[in-house]
Amino acid sequence: MKKILYLFAGMLMFSACGKQTKDNLTLDITFRSEGPFFESSPESLQHQLTDELTVFLKKHHATEANIEGVKLISAGFSTTDSTGFADFGSLTLNMMAGGDSKAKEIAVQNPMSAQNTFSAQPAGDADLAEHFKSKEKFLVCDLTPKKDREVPFELKARLTFEFTLKD
Repeated sequence: MKKILYLFAGMLMFSACGKQTKDNLTLDITFRSEGPFFESSPESLQHQLTDELTVFLKKHHATEANIEGVKLISAGFSTTDSTGFADFGSLTLNMMAGGDSKAKEIAVQNPMSAQNTFSAQPAGDADLAEHFKSKEKFLVCDLTPKKDREVPFELKARLTFEFTLKD
């Protein structure tokens, strides 16, 4: 009888674990400023995620409910501005979602170089599953200028997220 109970308990634990799938989603995003930058006052540039996640989840026959974990694994930034990133001291990338969720810092570059491209250090411990499950999802790029800048600024980001999906 004990053997049967142990066997039943083992089968129950095995079936409760479920299968997980890991896959990466790479997003190419353009952030644009609308106005001037003022010294030491961060300017927030944002991008709302819409269809990108829907397409990814359809490929995996999944919904937001299947998202178990999400983390940013790489963040590359570039600009075609003639000054590169020379006018800026730091960049912080945050993820925000609708409702009561708080912004999560997901990548930082401080100090920034004057180059036209760089890779920011992802915040490895930031789990974004709840943010990606939200109906409204935003990426917010905060740039802190070194001096006043009248000219608008555009930067491109290539962000790769690792998703853990449960069946």
